[in-house]
Amino acid sequence: MFRQSRFLAAAAFIIIALSGAALIAFSDKSQTTHQTVTSSLGKPISSSAMEALIDRPGPTAIRTVVGADWKADLSGLLNLKDPKSVEAGFVDHEEPIQIYTHLVRHPTQGFFMIDTGVSKRFAEHPESVGVPWVLRNFAKMDKLQVREDALSAIKSEGVPLKGVFMTHLHFDHVSGMPDVPNDVPFYTGPGEAREEKFGNLVVQGMEDRFFDGRPAIQEFQFTKDPDGKLEGVIDVFGDGSFFAILTPGHTAGHLSFVARTPAGPVLLTGDACHTRWGWEHDVEPGSFTFDRGAERKSLLQLRALSERHPKMIVRLGHQP
Repeated sequence: MFRQSRFLAAAAFIIIALSGAALIAFSDKSQTTHQTVTSSLGKPISSSAMEALIDRPGPTAIRTVVGADWKADLSGLLNLKDPKSVEAGFVDHEEPIQIYTHLVRHPTQGFFMIDTGVSKRFAEHPESVGVPWVLRNFAKMDKLQVREDALSAIKSEGVPLKGVFMTHLHFDHVSGMPDVPNDVPFYTGPGEAREEKFGNLVVQGMEDRFFDGRPAIQEFQFTKDPDGKLEGVIDVFGDGSFFAILTPGHTAGHLSFVARTPAGPVLLTGDACHTRWGWEHDVEPGSFTFDRGAERKSLLQLRALSERHPKMIVRLGHQP
């Protein structure tokens, strides 16, 4: 969700203005400078091969945990300039949202998380885990109310956490990292960690601290979907039970996921779509966006996928 938005850009400008030396220190505008490597997990497949399988009941269990309730500006969550938004009469306001982690259980591969939820330390003592002053004071953190913290969610499974699949690395998706053991690998889309934007100057230090002492970030490798329905698809475990879909736009390497569960396919859009209204009306997120055109394309591709599979359960980025 979090586009290091106008206030972050302004804050970064102030920081740089206060010290010419900062221009050198902040020349790297990536989300994190932590090492990345090519992941050996997963193999590219076509969207048609995935879709031939996903309506069959599968072995993967998904439990979605509401980590916290929060609020964000609607103008960031939804493109208010879209004709449908204008027709609906939307004006900017603080919109209720939630922060999720999705717990994935596979019968042979074990327990994984999708995104990290929220750590109590992050929410209640953000300065203790390196959350910068700008975020503590301007990112509405006073309205962040923890419901089930990341540590409790991890312990609830009763087995070791094998890995974390990240939809993307925005700060509201890594906010449970203080609770994730340091030896657990993280997996992202290609180019996600090195995505450059000016607002990253504010959060890079925090994310570097979160990744400090951890293994290199594992980047999934995609090939272009030969069917042209999606940007790219990976069969994560190689058995047709769990898939990563490349959905760039919100960030450079944003991912969505599809799991074959006993109850049918579950699509986890991540922040390709934040809100229920946006999903139902084909309107992409607003200012919390890296590349609007790519994000809209990714949203429409996921919508078409769900329409081709009407029994698919859809879980959005920040609203039920």
